[in-house]
Amino acid sequence: MTTIFKLIILLILTVSLHSKAVEYNKQEIIVPDNVKTAFGSSPPMNYLLYALNPEKMIGLNFNAKNQNNSADEIYLNKRFLSLPVIGSFHGGGQSINLETIIKYKPDLILLWEDDLLIDKVKKEIAKTDIPTITLAFRKIQEMPNSIAFAGKAIGEEARGELLASYSQKVIDEIKASINGTKPTRYYYAEGIDGLFSECDNSFHVEALNFAGGENVHKCKQSGVLGLEKINFETLVSYDPEIIIVQNAQAYNNIINNPLWKHLKAVQNKNIHLVPNNPFNWIDRPPSFMRVIGIEWLTNLFHPKEYEVDIYKKTAEFYKLFLGVDLTQKEIKKILGEKNE
Repeated sequence: MTTIFKLIILLILTVSLHSKAVEYNKQEIIVPDNVKTAFGSSPPMNYLLYALNPEKMIGLNFNAKNQNNSADEIYLNKRFLSLPVIGSFHGGGQSINLETIIKYKPDLILLWEDDLLIDKVKKEIAKTDIPTITLAFRKIQEMPNSIAFAGKAIGEEARGELLASYSQKVIDEIKASINGTKPTRYYYAEGIDGLFSECDNSFHVEALNFAGGENVHKCKQSGVLGLEKINFETLVSYDPEIIIVQNAQAYNNIINNPLWKHLKAVQNKNIHLVPNNPFNWIDRPPSFMRVIGIEWLTNLFHPKEYEVDIYKKTAEFYKLFLGVDLTQKEIKKILGEKNE
């Protein structure tokens, strides 16, 4: 046996001793064995790690508390808020620092397959020589399988299967409830003035579309961040049935602006602020929170077909995914309702 051949055999044996094969989308994926720390190169992946086991996270992509995410500490693992901001490859936050990733040396990095910058991300991460796995997480229906796979990959198989099973049940219930119904025409209001939105096929509105909504703004996304600018005259011509508002600043500006009262959705008080505590329920980032987000949205879009107790659903979700027992007062606060 030649020396080179012996080295190859030794290398194969060494890799096999420190790795394992996990099935994902009918393929065998090799992942490190005994993952103690991990990092998500994008917010959807990093927040997935939080749901599976926050103790294995090494850092954040951006500050947890921002205009779209309240990150109230009473709903979060204490360690999470003290994690360093390593950054991301996307705008709207701190650029990622590869040296910092190498410094913390995670055993595994989770990549988001649906990332518009995925090729760049893969190329940059490859420089670190840290193992990676790539997960599909854009489509709501892809989430359960990816949650289960991520759980197996980081050594949290039971946890992953539990969250995946719950997510699949929610998805199936919603699909069955609204099958054959007419979509509800919505406008997704973003930006300070509410006059930024997303194209109808953007991943930013995946949850709204899945919940039986039809985006009134038809367009082709012009950049990685989305946030397409429109004018008020265009919005008036759309005349949506319902308006979903991304953040509180935009919501307050909209309801206090007399111009918006020309819209039937505002007149009918069919304008709703997306819950965002501790993380946004539908977008920025489009995370595991969309499991409760699609229940909230479907109940708004199709209240007769999907008639559920959103209080009970919220309590169940927070207990399972975040390990938090909510009081009725806390649920009302999360949903933006006033306590009497």
